[in-house]
Parts: sequence; C-alpha cells; structure tokens
Amino acid sequence: MECKNNQTISFFSKASITIYYHFIKENHINLFYFYSMGHTYINPITKERATILKTSAQTDGAFTYIEVELQPGGGNPIHYHQYFTEQFEPIEGTLGVHHLGKEIRLKPGQIFKVPVIDNHRFYNPSDRPIVFRAKLEPGQPGFENFMAALFGLVSDGKTFGTNQIPFNPFYAIILLKWGDTQVDSLFFKLFKPVLMMLYTLSRKLGYEKKLLHKYVIG
Repeated sequence: MECKNNQTISFFSKASITIYYHFIKENHINLFYFYSMGHTYINPITKERATILKTSAQTDGAFTYIEVELQPGGGNPIHYHQYFTEQFEPIEGTLGVHHLGKEIRLKPGQIFKVPVIDNHRFYNPSDRPIVFRAKLEPGQPGFENFMAALFGLVSDGKTFGTNQIPFNPFYAIILLKWGDTQVDSLFFKLFKPVLMMLYTLSRKLGYEKKLLHKYVIG
C-alpha cells in the first residue's frame, strides 16, 4: 500500500525534520515503514509472494510480520538465524518445515517457532499454493530490506540461478548481513570475519546506499 500525499503531509506536520532525520539514521535508512507496508514482493526462483503485514518500525521493534504465498515446489535452503526467532503459522494449506533434520507438517491453526541458531527451512510439500505467516522476533528492519533487495535482484536477473547469489559480490555480502542468514558450514564460519570486513568496505564504497535506493526506498 503506497503512502498517499495527504498521509505524507500529515506526517511532516506532526514531526520535525530533525526527528525524521534521526529516525532514518537509527533505522539503518530503513524506510519500509513508509514505502512498503502491505506491498507484495515476488521471488520467481523460490516461487514466493511475500507481503509485509507489520514492519519492525510499526511494532516499536517487537516483531516483523510477513505473509507468504508459496507455490508447489517452492521453498528455501537450510539456514539459521543468529539474532531472531522465526515463528511459522499456516493460513491456507499445509506448510513443510525442516528443523534440525526432522520434517514437520503444519496445518492452519498450528504454529511452530524456530529458536535462534537452529538449522531450518520452509517449503510447500503439496501440489497447490499455500499461504503462511512468519513472525520474526525481535523486529528485523534489516531482514525487511534483505527481502525487498533480494527479490528485486532476482526479478531483475542479477543473481546466479537457484542459489540467488547476486552477481555483484558486495551486494551478496550486504544481503548476508541484512538478512542474518547463516549457513552451518566450517568454511562459512572461518570466512565470516572476512565477510564482516568486506561489509564495512561495501558501505564505505557506497554499495549499501545504492542497493537501498534501488530496491528499498525506490
């Protein structure tokens, strides 16, 4: 849902430019609160249609709430998150969740929360589209940016096949940082300090701002 002109005018009439500036700065230039609430993003590789129902900014950092429509065969690779839990709640159809080597089938009315660090993935095990909601706690403005940018890059054909790795290596590093998407492998763990150094470099070179303005701020 796009912000209407009268909503924008109302906002600026209630908040000073100084407050607005600090809000942007403190939220890592995350303008999802204004530009993307209710907006749907499409990932043609994982066959996801994701809508931000509640942003971290809207919940004062308590949670981010996302609704996902997943086509048959759709899903994501095994991964884990270091800084937030992820709760799955099917709305239509059966949702498959791989958690620590076990396969779980969730039906509407059931929920399953994945703790931090636990390896997991979600997928559609059926032959028809399903809809589920994911609640990230605490709120994740970085993940909101991650989703918009990744789906945008995939849609623009700027990633490598099913792995969804951006052609631009700096973009790949930025997405890893934003999404807190970790891979449980020795190589990844050993290389992680280097990735953080490269992330700092990518910010200094202006790649983060370019990614934000292209796919998040618009």
